Amino acid sequence: MQPSRNSSNTRQPTGMSGHVSPYIRIPFAYERGPGVGKDMNLQERLDEMFYNRNNSERVDIGYKSDSGSSNQEASYNSWKKEDKSLELEKAAREGTLEVDIQEVKNMWSNSGDAYKAIFRSAELYGIYEDLFSEGYFHPCVNLDIAFAKADDVMVPVFRGNIIKPHEATAQPEVTWSCKEDDIWCLVLTSLDSHFTEENQEYVHWMVANIKGSDLSSGQELFNYLQPFPPHGTGYHRYAFVLYKQDQHIDVSGFTNDKSTTNLSERTFNTYEFYKKHQDSITPAGLSFFQSDWDSSLRDFFHNTLNMKEPRYEYEFMAPFIHPWNRYEMRDGQSTGVRLQGFNEFMDQHRDPKDIEREVLMKKLAHTHPYEGDTEGYMKYPLAHEEDYQEYIQPPVGEKAFTKKTSKKVPSWRMEQIMKEKMKKGYYSSTDHSQLRKDPLLSSQ
Repeated sequence: MQPSRNSSNTRQPTGMSGHVSPYIRIPFAYERGPGVGKDMNLQERLDEMFYNRNNSERVDIGYKSDSGSSNQEASYNSWKKEDKSLELEKAAREGTLEVDIQEVKNMWSNSGDAYKAIFRSAELYGIYEDLFSEGYFHPCVNLDIAFAKADDVMVPVFRGNIIKPHEATAQPEVTWSCKEDDIWCLVLTSLDSHFTEENQEYVHWMVANIKGSDLSSGQELFNYLQPFPPHGTGYHRYAFVLYKQDQHIDVSGFTNDKSTTNLSERTFNTYEFYKKHQDSITPAGLSFFQSDWDSSLRDFFHNTLNMKEPRYEYEFMAPFIHPWNRYEMRDGQSTGVRLQGFNEFMDQHRDPKDIEREVLMKKLAHTHPYEGDTEGYMKYPLAHEEDYQEYIQPPVGEKAFTKKTSKKVPSWRMEQIMKEKMKKGYYSSTDHSQLRKDPLLSSQ
């Protein structure tokens, strides 16, 4: 039975100075927190922490899905389930079947599965919430993006694949399908690379008022700037967002120097940009990749950004090491016995290979190639203990030293000698049986 909250027993006592003291009594059960079954479980806490992922509280800022897409998806699924000819099955089994990759890609795109894959990947990597906060959109325009390398090699951008900085030094090739009179805006930003301001981005490339899919017809606000993730910061996300414009937008608020490498002038916020032009633009295409540091960025930081190369390292706390003179505690009282010897304490910081090599050398010292172990097991290793009981003599006329602390062979060294003779601890591997002898020699 719980005591009444209005009774005098529930009043908080005071200490000697008259102030409320929380240390005089133990709070009652109803004062400590919710009872069993009333607190949130782990899943409920995660749902509360990431409440923005709940679709009921998020806003779709993109285009609605086409009504014909469901019919295309149904036809695609039925095509996958229908029986194929025996000739195709035989060619696939024999490895002679030829497949038009472009036809498969078009079918995948027309069925809507390609855009669903992009949406799921963007949700997984947190692209929407870092770009648009509570907003999200379903991509409906396919962006073909690839970086050109030497020997006519192209590095494509998909949905979160890794591209190294040295592979993305030049402006990528970007294409998409649309009508000639459509107007677009293409933005490339880094979500994790800002050095000084939280929740801010760097704009790496921005072209507005693009007619059709001709990038040269647009107004380039910022030239392309390659990714530059600092050393020790892991993978950084870089997102291409293609906006469909209803009309020409005013971009006079940006810097006049589109080739600037001043990072303060390239500070950008996608949410604020969309909020300002939300009546004129609608996000329609999305593609993103990840990148981490490589050695090519050292020259880029020094000669392009004109700054020292930032390097981040995680500082691990030094492990706590109990002092060697710590005594064993039993029932809250010291027993006066150290937990380990001084040599064992020092061996904790040695290379185990050095210890094994030392033990092996001692083992080989008393091993005969034909007779085996020449020392064998000593049943009474301390039979001549008095040989180790010599004490350090004090100077003439001085008081004698304490016998416990004036032994020439200290206790930890004595313990090591005992383990070595009894072949215990590190020296357990030296306890081996007689080596196998040649039968011809043993019969003689």
